[in-house]
Amino acid sequence: MRPTSNKILFFINKCKQVKMKSVIGCFLIGAVAFSSTGCSTIKTNELTTDESQILKEKSVALSKYDKLPDFAAQTAANVQFGLLGLATAISNGNKIINKNNIEDPALSISRQLAEGLKSNHNVKIIESNEYVSAKSQINDLVTKYAGHDFVLDVKTVGWNSIYFPSDWDSYRVMYSAHARLIDIKSKQVVAEEVCTHVPEYADTNQAPSYNDLENGTGLKASLEKSVEYCVEHIRNMAKLHQANKEKLAVSQ
Repeated sequence: MRPTSNKILFFINKCKQVKMKSVIGCFLIGAVAFSSTGCSTIKTNELTTDESQILKEKSVALSKYDKLPDFAAQTAANVQFGLLGLATAISNGNKIINKNNIEDPALSISRQLAEGLKSNHNVKIIESNEYVSAKSQINDLVTKYAGHDFVLDVKTVGWNSIYFPSDWDSYRVMYSAHARLIDIKSKQVVAEEVCTHVPEYADTNQAPSYNDLENGTGLKASLEKSVEYCVEHIRNMAKLHQANKEKLAVSQ
C-alpha cells in the first residue's frame, strides 16, 4: 500500500489562492490541509441505545483501503526551495513510509474499535484481505461488503510531520482519520466521527528528530500515540462504547 501523490497540486493551488508573506505560510497550509481536507463538514453521529440493539450478534466487516494519502516530511531546508521543496517533502515522506513498512494506522484504530463492539454486542468481526479504492463512497462499500451486516469504515485522511518553529531539530507527526459504522442493508451511517491528533510536548527535545522519523522508530511511536488518541476519541464521541439494553440491565 503506497501513498498517492495527487495532493501536490492541491497545495500549490492553495498557495496561489492566498497572499503569502513567506514560503513558510505555504508549508503551514500544507500541514493543515493534511489534517482537515474533506473532514470539516463531517458532524459527529452518535450511536443511540436503540440503534445499538440491532448490532447484537451481527457481522461487522472492517474496510481496508488500497492507497494512503501522501506523507509530507517537512523540514526547514525544504522551505528554502518553495514549491519544489514541498514536492521534495512529500517525496521524502512517502519514501519513509514505504521504507519502514508503515501500516495504515486506520487498521489499528478499526481493530480496536471493533473489539469494543464485540465486547458490548457480541458481533462477529471479519477482516477481509481485499482492499477497496481510496475513492470509495458508501454505495461502493455496501457493495463490497454485501455479505455482512455492517462495515466499520476507518480511513486515514491526512498525516505529515513538521518541525517546531522554535526547534528545527525536533518534529511532530500530525494524523487525522474518519470513522463510520455503516448498516449494509439500509445503507445508513449509524455512527460517525473524525479525529485529529496534534501532539503537544512540554519539552520539544522529547519529540522525535528527523533521523527518528527516517529510521521509523520515532514515526511508529508517534503514530501509536495517534492511534491511541483516535480510538478513545472516536469511541467516546460516537458512543461506540454504548452497551446494549441487556448488558445495561445486568449492570444495574
